[in-house]
Amino acid sequence: MTSPSRAGTVLHGGVRPGGPLSRAPLIALGVLAYVAALHEVHRLSIAPAFTYLRYSYREPGTAAALIALGLVVALALVLPSRLSRPSHLVAWTLFVVAVVPSIVVPQFSDVLSVPDATELGLWVAASFLPVAVLGTRGAVHGLIPDLRMSHGTFWAVVTVTSGAVYAYIIATVGVSWELPSLADVYGVRDEFAAEETASGALRYLVPLLVSVLNPLIVARGLFERRWTWLVVGLLGQVFVYSFTGYRSAVLSPIALLGVYLLLRRGTRSSGSLLFGAAGLVAAMWVLDRLTSSIEFTSLLVRRFLITPGLLTAGYVYVFADSDKVALSHSFLSAFSAYPYSQEPPLLVGSLFFGDPGTNANANLMADGFANFGYPGVLLECLVLMVLLWIVDDAVRGVPWPFAGMVLIMPTLSLADSGIFTTMLTHGFLAAVLACACLPRTEPDEVAVP
Repeated sequence: MTSPSRAGTVLHGGVRPGGPLSRAPLIALGVLAYVAALHEVHRLSIAPAFTYLRYSYREPGTAAALIALGLVVALALVLPSRLSRPSHLVAWTLFVVAVVPSIVVPQFSDVLSVPDATELGLWVAASFLPVAVLGTRGAVHGLIPDLRMSHGTFWAVVTVTSGAVYAYIIATVGVSWELPSLADVYGVRDEFAAEETASGALRYLVPLLVSVLNPLIVARGLFERRWTWLVVGLLGQVFVYSFTGYRSAVLSPIALLGVYLLLRRGTRSSGSLLFGAAGLVAAMWVLDRLTSSIEFTSLLVRRFLITPGLLTAGYVYVFADSDKVALSHSFLSAFSAYPYSQEPPLLVGSLFFGDPGTNANANLMADGFANFGYPGVLLECLVLMVLLWIVDDAVRGVPWPFAGMVLIMPTLSLADSGIFTTMLTHGFLAAVLACACLPRTEPDEVAVP
């Protein structure tokens, strides 16, 4: 029975201890700590070492900086204050790795003018607002049919599918017994690009393995304490890295383990994610100081957090006064001719970075701008909002921390690709389908397997 004092608090409109309003200062402090960590590491380490790659630094103006900070804090406060369903994890992850960088990095990088950087931040915040407010509310019920499988059948399907994919990849590209250096993977990537051209199926099977099948295997290994499955999943990611050079494959265990530790007890405060991100940035800087290098901040901070924001500004820089591509290089090619001789990532690599060989894949914000300008940013966020409704509907009845581990790699792909490419090529829809087929728990069972 509810105690009189607690019932009175609820009936009279008070806020329970630990409620959304009491968590608001913690969330605001967390996002400010994260922004401060990004700014300082960029100013002290990244910009001085990588100025030649357009990672420049300028002191942000006071007014523009306050606007940017106000936007990221406001978005953080309207996002769910606790992580309790997969859409919450997806939205918060994108907020950390794509939205915050796209708002604040252009302010302290000398790519766009201060007014243009502020306009970009306003559009990104306004476009992501429907995702934060509506996409995380589970508005769709019963749209996804009941595809659940029994426990044995589901894992048998995963095993057979994984085996078939590995067999095809090995028959096509062979086995490499040497791992490329994390600092120099471009030769391996060029070789794999040639293999992809010769065998188009690799374009879909490799992301399926990296983003869906291996994370499923790792998730089962962690949640069910099946260590053989965990080892197989981790070795599978290393195997993919050996012939593709994709850092996301070999670094994915960090993301998967992070999600497991964050969610293994079920619902978690979003402040944990924010302070964890700030702590990771600071820890990489400390490790660099201890080792007298730039490797840690370059690998995890520059590439995965600063670069998404820099590329959003870079896409605006390239396409602001040029023809937008309007998905003419994609599924709308029948309606308009593509206006350039290079795909958007290569075009940005040529015009922004000055290197025709740079493949500047960028997040859904940048991709939206390249296609339709600022309305395209809003369009891709609206598609994401609907996709989050589908995600929550598909995983209804599934232990949600388990589903979160399955969805984290496709989510991170949205920091490196557009929404439509991620859905079809990088495994987001495949991950949703896998979650829809997962065995369900009974209402009285625990939150995780």
